Amino acid sequence: MLGNVSGAHVLVIAVILAIEVLALVQVWRDRRRSDVVKVVWTVVIIAVPVIGVVGWAVNWLLGRAAERLNRSNGPAA
Repeated sequence: MLGNVSGAHVLVIAVILAIEVLALVQVWRDRRRSDVVKVVWTVVIIAVPVIGVVGWAVNWLLGRAAERLNRSNGPAA
């Protein structure tokens, strides 16, 4: 069964696992998100590895960009 697994396959799997672990750590360190949102992102990242991580990364980057915009505009008067 594992006779066709080469070093390149193992490397790709290791990279995907490392990115998933990084994404999960970032999800749970985010103080802006509720625990329910964190659980949902955890399930998505684990259930659909590549698509879940890409979805989380896009969501995270857009959230950071929106936060910067809100910070630079200051509070509305």
